Formats: sequence, structure tokens, C-alpha cells
Amino acid sequence: MSKWPTQRECDAFYGNPRSKDPTKASAAWEKDNLIYIKPAFQLYFGTDPVKQIRVHKKCAVAFTNVFNRLNDYANEDYKLLQTWGVTKFAGTYNYRLMRNGTALSMHSYGIAIDLDPANNGLGDKTPRFANYPLVLKAFKEEGAVWGGDWNGDGIMNDTPADGMHWQFARIR
Repeated sequence: MSKWPTQRECDAFYGNPRSKDPTKASAAWEKDNLIYIKPAFQLYFGTDPVKQIRVHKKCAVAFTNVFNRLNDYANEDYKLLQTWGVTKFAGTYNYRLMRNGTALSMHSYGIAIDLDPANNGLGDKTPRFANYPLVLKAFKEEGAVWGGDWNGDGIMNDTPADGMHWQFARIR
């Protein structure tokens, strides 16, 4: 059994991030639950270096462990990390709804990360990360769910594959 909740259990496990204005997160929740971590290697958002990422405190150790494992699996070879695409950061915490939905995105809890969207795009049935088993292993060893495993056949209510995305919440 995973230590991570299902998506439906996120409010109970991670706290409710909603404010009275449903378009905004609760500032008190953000203050109480989100922290910054520094990955084990340099990330870039486009060409801008990312010094730290904002995540939920309950999965901060898991995120840190993933980045440490990736660095270890690459033998601290930054060029290999770049080849894998794990240096291409596309976001963690972002208060918003799921695409085409009414439920909060897992990014709204600070429990999801997107990496290398150019090569692992939404709906791509052959995300590039599938070619790098050590990347998948680093996340799965912490219990993260990979969006590349979603294939539109009912695993996640016909949600297309989202190979850039990992989250610390189970689907069911």
C-alpha cells in the first residue's frame, strides 16, 4: 500500500488549498504547507536557471530523493541528465483546475511536477521518458504516479497520456 493518498483523498491528506475565492489559493494554506527545495542538479525553465522549486512539505523528501536518485543514476553526469530531459523544468506548484475539469489539479497541492514538455507532451502515446527506465525508476521508487502511464483507456477517465507529469497521489 502506497503512503500517498488517492486524488480524491488529497484535501484530507494535504489540506484544502482553496480560499473563499475559488480562483485563488488560500494564503494561510500556502504558508502552512508549501516549502522550497533545491534539486541535486541545475534545472532550467526555458533558458532561466531554477534555484529551487515549491512543493508540499509532505512530499518534499520524496521530491528530494527523486532528484538525488536521478543524479546518482547518471553518476553525476550532467550531460546525461540533460539527455534524459530531467533538467527541463516546467512547473510544480500552480493553483488551478485540471484540464477540462472542475477538480483541482494535483499541481494545486504542490505534489506534482512537469519535466521536458517538448518531448513528453500531453497526448503523446510515446513520451520520451519511456526510453529512460532509470528516470521512471527514480520516481516510482518514491511512489510517484507517472502521467505517461495514462493512455485514454479508462485508467484515468479517458485522460490522454501526460508524459511530462509525475504526482504524489494515486489515481484510485
